[in-house]
Amino acid sequence: MERAYSGDSTAASEMGSAGESTKISASARAALMLRRRLSDEFWTAGDRLPSEPVLAKQLEVSRVSLRAALAQLETEGLITRRHGSGTYVNSVRPLVRSLHNNIGADQLIRSKGHTPGIAEMSWRKIKADTKVAGCLGLKVGAPIVDLYRVRTSDETPVTIEHDYFSADLVPPGPITMGPSLYSFLSDICGAEVVFGVADLEPARAGSEYGAVFGVDPDELCMVIRQTDYTEAEQPVSYSVEYHLASAFDFQLIRRGPARPAGD
Repeated sequence: MERAYSGDSTAASEMGSAGESTKISASARAALMLRRRLSDEFWTAGDRLPSEPVLAKQLEVSRVSLRAALAQLETEGLITRRHGSGTYVNSVRPLVRSLHNNIGADQLIRSKGHTPGIAEMSWRKIKADTKVAGCLGLKVGAPIVDLYRVRTSDETPVTIEHDYFSADLVPPGPITMGPSLYSFLSDICGAEVVFGVADLEPARAGSEYGAVFGVDPDELCMVIRQTDYTEAEQPVSYSVEYHLASAFDFQLIRRGPARPAGD
């Protein structure tokens, strides 16, 4: 059940300065919009993207900026450009299970052919502890939002998430959070996430999360702790995700080997 957050004037102050720090280049903006379409399954594996003139018009960027964005996505393994044929969504390296791509739990669930959902969702205003304050570049005790979600696969809980971000980002008045945190931060808060830095570690579910998952406390989880940043390298959000290990396949795509200098 979703609960609306009612921000107050103190928690929502100085929104202008936050928005001004998130300006990015046209090519980075185009790459971001393309990644979002891929993550939302606007296109699926094997689909051919529209021609460069059409795509540049859709994204409202120049063809030079579009080509730079496509080159970046090709480097990340998301697309393949075939000379004389077009640009295709990569069907060899799985987008939704690759850890080098910043994608959501919904796509991880869809990647296994299941239906994603949210069993529980709530958010509240709390004070930042030492860990969260350090990740977000805030003072200890600063007001932050704690977004809690339990994601399901075919109505079975498989992911527990806590997402934290500064309460100062939230505009005044009643706000309703949609299913996508990144869309909320971008569209409502004016903070565009461009990249994230994550730490991964295995951990037991424990008694509290084990009860939510309906598994033994010793059941293994993949824990992802991630800080997301703007193009200007300003921290926007910090997330802690517990993914039930038995429910997901995780892959890390490694490029190379790099050739020694001079070869």
